[in-house]
Amino acid sequence: MKKIITTTIAAGLIAGVAMAEVGVTMDFASAYVFRGVTLSDKASFQPGIEASGFGLAEEYGAVSVGAWGACDLGDSYTGASSSTFQETDWYATYSLPSFVDGLDLYVGYCEYTYGAGSSDKEANVGVGYAIGDASLGMTYYQGVGGVIGSSAYGEFSAGYDIAATEELGVSLGARVGYADPSGGKSGFADYDLSVGVGYALGEVWSVGASIAYIGQIDDKVLGDAYYETKDEDGDGEEDGWQLGYDVDVVAMLSIGASF
Repeated sequence: MKKIITTTIAAGLIAGVAMAEVGVTMDFASAYVFRGVTLSDKASFQPGIEASGFGLAEEYGAVSVGAWGACDLGDSYTGASSSTFQETDWYATYSLPSFVDGLDLYVGYCEYTYGAGSSDKEANVGVGYAIGDASLGMTYYQGVGGVIGSSAYGEFSAGYDIAATEELGVSLGARVGYADPSGGKSGFADYDLSVGVGYALGEVWSVGASIAYIGQIDDKVLGDAYYETKDEDGDGEEDGWQLGYDVDVVAMLSIGASF
């Protein structure tokens, strides 16, 4: 009986995956900046994959799971060596059934794993609302484990999409972040303004390019990046790098596919 139940569940999972929509992205960024913090000032390869749907009826909401990574393409002052994945993220999101046109309510979980073997765990809850080609969003992130501890972060976003042709689209975006670290000052930390273009090569493949300006709101909340001023290994050179605000412009080229 147990074997029959296990086999039935496995068959259901296989059928769900077969019915899922899968998206693959391959981004090449001039730097890796996360929530205003420069994690790498060198070029970064950032691939991702996400599966959604799984045959779930619309009245039950929507589920998506995915993975994303960042790989330095040059030796970084953060200590990561060339061609090394400095970070891999695993995440899952559940969008509640929509009861108002254009409204999206969702909850999620993400685990950030780093090359050194450490990890951070974070839960999130958010709301989005689309009005024609414009959209507004707000997401709250709560640390639940790892180095970030109980640190929290909130972001507010706005976007506008312009369909130039059936294949070509332009997107404008703005985002403001509020940091509430477990230690240190809380407040509005960073913002970014972005513009991007996307072109559909067919029903499956697409390409795109974007550029974003990242600004620092309060240097007491999001401090400046700086080198350590001491020589710990005796080689006559300063050692270490303190993460913080440094890179203010990031350009990106993207390749995507949906199956």
